[in-house]
Amino acid sequence: MKKLILSATLLISVATFAQKDELKALKKIYAKDEISEKDLEAYKTASDALQGLASEESDKVYAKFYKVMYPTVVLASKGAKATMQDQMNLYNPEFIQEYGTIIDETIAFEKKSGKKVYTDDLIEEKKMFKQGLTTLALSLNTAKKYKEAAVFFYNVYLFDKKGEGKSLQNAAILSVQAEDYKSALKYYEELEVSDYLNNGVVYYAVNKASGNEEEIATREDRTKYISLNLYEKPRDFKVSEDKPEIMRILALLYKQNNDLDKAKQIYAKARILAPNNEELKKGEFELYYSIGYNGLNEEDKLVNEINASRADKKKFDELMAKRKAMFLSTIPNFEKAYDLYPADENTKSILKIAYEVTGQPEKAKAIK
Repeated sequence: MKKLILSATLLISVATFAQKDELKALKKIYAKDEISEKDLEAYKTASDALQGLASEESDKVYAKFYKVMYPTVVLASKGAKATMQDQMNLYNPEFIQEYGTIIDETIAFEKKSGKKVYTDDLIEEKKMFKQGLTTLALSLNTAKKYKEAAVFFYNVYLFDKKGEGKSLQNAAILSVQAEDYKSALKYYEELEVSDYLNNGVVYYAVNKASGNEEEIATREDRTKYISLNLYEKPRDFKVSEDKPEIMRILALLYKQNNDLDKAKQIYAKARILAPNNEELKKGEFELYYSIGYNGLNEEDKLVNEINASRADKKKFDELMAKRKAMFLSTIPNFEKAYDLYPADENTKSILKIAYEVTGQPEKAKAIK
């Protein structure tokens, strides 16, 4: 049966040792070129029943496999009538993540059992499925549909978290480009703690034919190409070197989403990693300065009210106390901004005023 999975054909067949009637029924339906409504009902019934009947580890593994494949059987039943929207509906993050997990679990089981039944087909299927998702993500990117492309790059990552950390980073970058800051925040949060960012390595070598340095998928591939005299000058890049920049963008996204405390925390962590990074320092300065400045948004209104209430001592004193409290609340942020960039004239000016308004003239005089 030809499955409509991003133009990839599933090549999996049931192991002959699975003798339960439910597995036989699933195998028969799965192999059909045309799936009827009756077949769908029979497949669903057999799959549901098998979840409770499977007792041996091997049967449990393949029962899970057939269960996760049900949505693809539904899609295949539509044949030529299946639309791109039908495919889009199928390839949601939950399905893709579960599908990739089940494939990996099945391969791992066969390796452990020493019975290589599905493994070759599953490896090929995983490769084709991932290639299909990646191709769609790239085509959406080329069409400048950045938000949609980000979703599919994220799906590639969900399908193969161990091998596709770069797709998570692509999803994060494209979400920012699409100004989808909510999704971008989610992706950058995952990226910051991902194994890819913290432990990943990118393998480079120079292509002898072109003279250009190129990225190569694995260390093993690079070793092979060098031995074939196709590449030279190998270089490894630790992805963790990009972590300060990733954290800088994450902090900006927290600021964009008005989660200022988290933005402060991320800058603090990032500056420990890269204390001399000027972009980080500038971003942290701007964060603290803007928080302080926004805390003074009632200054003009208060000054006008104070000037208008000089004849009413009680009201005048209340307004002065309110202004003092307002400046007092902003001082920690302006002090942090001043520590980061002591030469910034705006920060110095506002901090002097804040000290004077709050009765700290000595501190005001100390600012040069």
